[in-house]
Amino acid sequence: MPACLHSMERRCLLIAFVALVLPCHAQPPKAPVPVSPYLPYVYRYADAMLDRGRDTYGPQKTGLFLSALDRNALTLLTNRPAAPSGIREGDRVGVKDGPLVGANPQHDENLLRLLYALSELSAKPKYREGADGALRWFLQNAAPPPQNLPWGLRGSWNVITDSAEWKSSEGNNPPIRNPFFRPWLLWDLGFDLAPQESSRFAVALWSEEALDRRSLSWSRHAGFCLRTWAVAYARTKDEKFLKEIELMLDGSGNRTARRGAPSDVLSLAIDFDGAAHRVPEPLAARLRAMASREDEVFCSLAYPLKTGGGYLQTFSAAEVMPTPRWTGRYGSYTTAQMGMMCVSRYDNTGHTGHRDLMLAAAEAYLDSLPGEGEDIWPGTLGQAISLQIAAWRHTARPVHFERARKFADLAVVKFWGTNALPRASIRSEHYESITGADTLALALLELHLQVLHITAVRCPPNTVDR
Repeated sequence: MPACLHSMERRCLLIAFVALVLPCHAQPPKAPVPVSPYLPYVYRYADAMLDRGRDTYGPQKTGLFLSALDRNALTLLTNRPAAPSGIREGDRVGVKDGPLVGANPQHDENLLRLLYALSELSAKPKYREGADGALRWFLQNAAPPPQNLPWGLRGSWNVITDSAEWKSSEGNNPPIRNPFFRPWLLWDLGFDLAPQESSRFAVALWSEEALDRRSLSWSRHAGFCLRTWAVAYARTKDEKFLKEIELMLDGSGNRTARRGAPSDVLSLAIDFDGAAHRVPEPLAARLRAMASREDEVFCSLAYPLKTGGGYLQTFSAAEVMPTPRWTGRYGSYTTAQMGMMCVSRYDNTGHTGHRDLMLAAAEAYLDSLPGEGEDIWPGTLGQAISLQIAAWRHTARPVHFERARKFADLAVVKFWGTNALPRASIRSEHYESITGADTLALALLELHLQVLHITAVRCPPNTVDR
């Protein structure tokens, strides 16, 4: 018994000693906060565009975001700098051979989406108000009725003369009035801000596109139209929009599956599926079936992604033309750009073929950096960043996350430097939105949220560049 008491006494003394030595409220050491240097560049860009990059020129102060700016003075350009490699002169804002003094919100779609996200992240209404103002004016003033088509591919608003301008493709051909530069995914916001004008645009769209419905049915622009009419129906319940969708599908339903380009097939699948969510059955089922058909066509091709190539740019077996990794140009897609289209399809459908192709594209960038002589667009690096984030999200492989940070570090050095606005390309000294500065900024915001594990704010999917 005494031995037992001796043991208990020693145990009590040990417990008392530990209680005296250790703080009574000791906490485990906190994990270090991850470092994310990317958000300041995003805010610098957004704040510069809000404060110095809006249309305050001419009789009408539209509030539109300027499509080109002097990066150093943060003022309107008075000249026409050389176009970044791969950009056609006819697609730039402003009159031919004149200064870049225009605005086209379709070039700034990701900037508008970025501003809405920053308003939520910062709880500052100025970002949303700036985006709302530009979007509302755009829809209410893009073009006079009955045409009412905004300035898609080759049009813009001249902020000096306060007039819309359209450019011909070449020679004396009539102006090209294709209403889309890329898919316009802001229609719901448009119906909130300017419902009558948005509906009028959707009606005018089929009048314009009916002139070339047959050729349109083979292209990605058919999907952009369908998406517009699907939202218009969802917001108005006007069945004429459903009838127009059916007419479009009737014109493309019997098409040869491999006509056009693989990028068109994938883009159509995205829009068929997106439109299906906004229309009633049985039309929704028809759209889903067509999206599935396009998926199977696209995923059945033999892409040289794992042998140093990219996605295929054509269906031609005689001439294999893989997508480039870093060189952007009109009418062509980079591998990351196509990879982000696969991300969209996999995230929305779970189609494993798109997952495998997306991951193969991400793998191709793990040992690739832009060459010293390449004139890279900011949007191209933005797509590469978002592709690596998507691969990390679906595989949990740290190598993809580290690669995203590598590309982001390269981007802030090559495009921003000490300026508030990024360059139009690595070789350019001016800002020009057509090359995707907004896509790069959106990718940096996405990466920042992932680095800090922020889930309360959702970054818009970086998948509109198609």
